[in-house]
Amino acid sequence: MIQRIGTVNLKGKVYDSLKKYIISLNIYLKETDFHLDERQLSLKLGVSRTPIREAIARLEQEGIVKTIPRRGVFVNRKTKKDLIEIVSVWAGLEGYAAHLIIKNSTQEEIKKLEKFCQYKKENVLSELENYSRDNILFHQFIMKLTKVDLMSHILESQLLHLQFLRKKFIIESKRAIKSIDEHDEIIKSLLSGNATRAEKTLRNHALGLVKRIEEKLRK
Repeated sequence: MIQRIGTVNLKGKVYDSLKKYIISLNIYLKETDFHLDERQLSLKLGVSRTPIREAIARLEQEGIVKTIPRRGVFVNRKTKKDLIEIVSVWAGLEGYAAHLIIKNSTQEEIKKLEKFCQYKKENVLSELENYSRDNILFHQFIMKLTKVDLMSHILESQLLHLQFLRKKFIIESKRAIKSIDEHDEIIKSLLSGNATRAEKTLRNHALGLVKRIEEKLRK
C-alpha cells in the first residue's frame, strides 16, 4: 500500500515512499516483472510527476530500478548469480565486523542487539512481519557497532536486496526458528570477546542465505 504524502521536504518523502513501496512488493516471491507507472504513482502519492521522476532517477542510480526503452521503469531484480555474490561479500563483511565490534564496542553496547531478539519460537509464526523487520535492523545494528561508517555504507548500498531475500525466506517457519537461535549465538559470541568465534558465527549465519538462494531461486 502506497500512501499520499504532504508537501514538506517533498523530494525526500517521495523517494522514501517509493523505496518502502518497492520493499513491500517482495519481488523475489514471484517471477513477474514489477513495473512502476509514473502516472499511477503520481495519483497515489498526490504529487506531480516531477518529484516522481526525480525519485526514480535516484533509485536508478542506486541500482534499485532500471529503465527499459519503450517499456518503462521496472524494479531491478538481481540474477541468482548476482545475489550469491552480494550475500557472499556481505558474509565476509560481517565476519570482519566481529573483530571491529569486539575492538570498538563495549559489552553494554553489544547487549543492545538483544532488543531485536525478543521473539519466542512458539510465537514467531504469528509475528513474521515484525520479525522480518527486526531481523534487518539486527544486521544494520551489527554494522553500527563496528563504529566504522564505511561498513554501514557498504551494507546500505545492497540492503534492499538483502531485505527482499530475508522477507522471502523468513516466511519459511523453520528458517525463522533457526534464525532466532543463530541471533542468540551471535550475541553470545560477541560478548565472549573471542573474535575468531564471533567471526565464524556471523559469517556462517550469512552464508546460510547463500545456500537457500542456491536451493530456492531458479535463476
